[in-house]
Amino acid sequence: MKAYKYFYGVDVSKKTVDIVYTDKQITIHQKFTNDAPGMDQLMDWFRQNNTPSGDTLFCMEATGLYCLTLTHFLSSHSIDVWVEHAANIKKATALVRGKNDKVDAHRIAVYATKNLDRLRLWKPMEATLEKIKHLATLRERLVETVKRLTVPVREFEERGDFAMSRLLTKSMKKTLAALDKDMASVESQIMGIVNQDENLKQLYKIITSVVGIGFVTAINLMIHTHAFSIMNDARKLACYCGVAPFEYSSGSSIRGKTKVHHMANKKIKCNLHMASIAAVKHDAGLKQYYERKVAEGKSKMSVLNAVKNKLLARVVSCVNNQKIYVKMAA
Repeated sequence: MKAYKYFYGVDVSKKTVDIVYTDKQITIHQKFTNDAPGMDQLMDWFRQNNTPSGDTLFCMEATGLYCLTLTHFLSSHSIDVWVEHAANIKKATALVRGKNDKVDAHRIAVYATKNLDRLRLWKPMEATLEKIKHLATLRERLVETVKRLTVPVREFEERGDFAMSRLLTKSMKKTLAALDKDMASVESQIMGIVNQDENLKQLYKIITSVVGIGFVTAINLMIHTHAFSIMNDARKLACYCGVAPFEYSSGSSIRGKTKVHHMANKKIKCNLHMASIAAVKHDAGLKQYYERKVAEGKSKMSVLNAVKNKLLARVVSCVNNQKIYVKMAA
């Protein structure tokens, strides 16, 4: 593991970036705007601190789009960046009374100095995957919009108010048609980008060869694993997706059920749930496995979770071996 000498904690918001540099002797705080001019000012300040980039680590909480300007800027200047989940930082740090951006930045800096064993350096996503990521996010927003429009219609139907249901459906018919058209267009654009890149094209073909894995699950797996360049271990991926079971027991008195942890990528976990249902329906071997385990008294959800793990294991194995999945005879 690289030995860092200098640590910067960063609290990122939409408009500003609060940075705290701390060591045993001093703590320095500075605020910058979260834009190009602000990044230039940050670099001037960084150089004044006389902390060589090769010995420096910047740590920040994952804030989605808000931290992209800073992460890309630091990476372009060969400065190591650690983007950590906010829950991990909160859990590992001591109780802090009061809260403001400076306090948060200092807390993150202290976390970085004490938890280097957890370090996973941030790497910029390839431009092609970055485009796919933003298009996939747009598709999710469109899907969510359709859901928000159609749920009230179903609720009126469940109440038996079919007249109101028909009125609402008629009123938003053109809107829903436009949304469906936009979703189809976005999906077409995503596949167009995938097919133009031979590596992504082959990867998509391999992933979707596993029965149950469709377009949405495959694309999200590609995005969140950086095309399996930063995560290609089935067990670690299962843990990241929230489908790896963990034992909950202590001594002789606590004997809890083995269960998954709530900290996970909920998006992919949801994708895998739908994939497991499809796999049980269309893969004879998994269907037999599901029916056998349910007959043994296992809960349906726990068996489906086992199927999710099997699907991930198949995907990772096929990707690592660069082979199309071949369905075994039942």
